[in-house]
Amino acid sequence: MKFKLGRETQLETVAIRVKNRDDMIRFYRDIIGFTLKREENELAIMGNSAAKNESLWLEESPRAADHFGEVKKLRRISLVIPSEAELADILYRIKRVGCPIIDALYDEGVMGILLEDPEGNQLELYYGAAQQSLSGEPEPLDHEKLLKKANGEFSVLSEGVFFDKLHLNTAALAEESRFLADRLGFEVQDESDGIHVLNEGLFHVGLTEAQGGTVELPTDKVLGLDFLKFRVSEEDITALAAHLEAAGQSFYKDKRGSIVTVYDPTGIEWWFVKKK
Repeated sequence: MKFKLGRETQLETVAIRVKNRDDMIRFYRDIIGFTLKREENELAIMGNSAAKNESLWLEESPRAADHFGEVKKLRRISLVIPSEAELADILYRIKRVGCPIIDALYDEGVMGILLEDPEGNQLELYYGAAQQSLSGEPEPLDHEKLLKKANGEFSVLSEGVFFDKLHLNTAALAEESRFLADRLGFEVQDESDGIHVLNEGLFHVGLTEAQGGTVELPTDKVLGLDFLKFRVSEEDITALAAHLEAAGQSFYKDKRGSIVTVYDPTGIEWWFVKKK
């Protein structure tokens, strides 16, 4: 029987190594709308307006190599925005500071805005039906039409905002695909686009083959995506540890059995933490 994590598995945190934490805080707080929850040494912990949400960690790593403008392990991460009005408020802030927009598309009620943070990490903001994405032949998003719905109600990200898609560049495409499927229990949704889904499609990982830049370098030596942290049930974390051990996969488990961490072939660390 194929290993599979339960539907209640949730992506809790995306952690990114950064060169200039202050610049990155300003971008994610003042433009995107994340709330700065607290700072601990080199770490800035951010999230949506929910009290316990810590969906974004920015870890200042001044000695890590920049590789600005080069290909990164993180190709793109997507942030779901639950309403047009909230997306409109974010677009207003983007326009107010003159932040460049790479692309902005509309397709049958789904809206996507693609931009880069100050250190070149691509962030997609999208509004639409759950797990629906831009497809077919999208048209350019009418900025002015959307801006008319901005009223300042969403000065910070609401509790309904969450990361749901991650797209990685990898030099080990086949190995990474097998790791997601065989070690972590992702299911292949679209083989042509390298899309894998977890917990019945609530979290997506896309894969693109690439070389150069930071793709083939140790994650702790370069800026960009560092690790992903998921919350899982006690039953699932026990099953995951047993599954990895049986498969001969190197991993770490703490003495209490509350944390399991494992590196994928691209060098990204995956954390699985037992729900309290």
